Amino acid sequence: MLLLSTSILSAVEFIIKDVNRDDNKTSTWIVLPYAFSSAATGFTAGVGAIFHGFVQPQMTMVITGFRGEKLPVEEVTKTGVVSDSEAYSQGGFIGITGVRIPYTERFFVSYLGMRAYYPNQRLYLDGSNESVQDLEPTPGTLHPSPLQTQGWSNWSYIDLRYVLPIGESKDQVLPIIETSRGIAVNRDNIGGGTPFVTGQTIASLKPFYNLFTADKLQPESPQLASNGLKFIFSHDNTDYPDNPLRGYSFSFQYAHDFGYGSSTQKWNSIEAEYSHYIELPKASWMRHDVLAFNVWSAYSPSWDKDKPYIFEGGDEAENIDQGQPPMWEGARLGGWDRMRAYDSNRFSDKAALYGAVEYRFIPQLNPMQDQKWSPIPIDWFQGVLFAEAGRVAPQYNMDLIKDMKYDVGFSVRALAATLPVRFEMAWGSEGSTMWVMIKQPF
Repeated sequence: MLLLSTSILSAVEFIIKDVNRDDNKTSTWIVLPYAFSSAATGFTAGVGAIFHGFVQPQMTMVITGFRGEKLPVEEVTKTGVVSDSEAYSQGGFIGITGVRIPYTERFFVSYLGMRAYYPNQRLYLDGSNESVQDLEPTPGTLHPSPLQTQGWSNWSYIDLRYVLPIGESKDQVLPIIETSRGIAVNRDNIGGGTPFVTGQTIASLKPFYNLFTADKLQPESPQLASNGLKFIFSHDNTDYPDNPLRGYSFSFQYAHDFGYGSSTQKWNSIEAEYSHYIELPKASWMRHDVLAFNVWSAYSPSWDKDKPYIFEGGDEAENIDQGQPPMWEGARLGGWDRMRAYDSNRFSDKAALYGAVEYRFIPQLNPMQDQKWSPIPIDWFQGVLFAEAGRVAPQYNMDLIKDMKYDVGFSVRALAATLPVRFEMAWGSEGSTMWVMIKQPF
């Protein structure tokens, strides 16, 4: 779904300067209408807007709102499935990133938040690694797989970031990347240097909140909620972080839900990611030609698969273990960034391993490159072919490389108001999925 991702949070902080524009015009913006169809929302239309360089030159703001067609609401009871009402999917999102905190030099803050309601959202409470997708609730059961119900999907993040005084940011906190039609022109000797001697390194603290409800699941009408802190350490050693041609990046994350407030239960997880970019010789009709690789892994030490979660009333949960992260955290696969042929959070378990390769190229041809007549600031179009493999497992062992899931796909991407926007199609063992999203997946 367009613009509804935490992926607009970049791993770095920098300033973009377009050499073809007047020095006094550092800001840009774009408004994009969109439409899509999914099982959770039906036919849905919305509009999104991107604003870059206003107030502070490194700032980006993304906002969107959407509404879907009226769909029947399925109520799951002990006697079966009943459709007793209709509702619209609707929601909104706002993201403000890269705000330098006043009276500081190296501290930045970002905020992202979404509030949405779906008549038929799909929750994989017990994703595991199985590839049997039961799309219909099972009559007589309270917890079909996946659980489909009307409910809320709300989340928000605050990202507090400190740019370390080493590498490229030792003397100049925010590197200035000069671009011409969306391609960096002052970074020929940058990308792939010695870690921490070159590149930018950031330490982050991210408070988070998530809430999923199942409003038509009777008699419980349960909800899953999580809030806590994420500690992130990232290093970027690429030439242009938003669309790298060469270099590498890596990050480590520790997430902890302390079980306070409305949180369902305590849990923790560890994640690590590495990406590498290799510049390829380009043909005369190309501007940009690169092979991009990504490896990601996660593990949840708190997850005790031998002990079910106990509700406040003393009942054992059917699909939730003690210390288990919610399906949208920890070791999970499926969605717009990892295993894109599958539903969001389709697979989840105690451990996960994922790898991807993308071939990306930008042709010389761009029908919208003449900004004198075009009201839409599209600096380039990019073609992408990709393949992915991944697996979740109950333990972190060699099972992670056995019976992996695979998918392949293609993508058409565009640089709109300095932010990549991507349309993607992917095919896997459970069918195909389409995504419209912002930022490169890695």
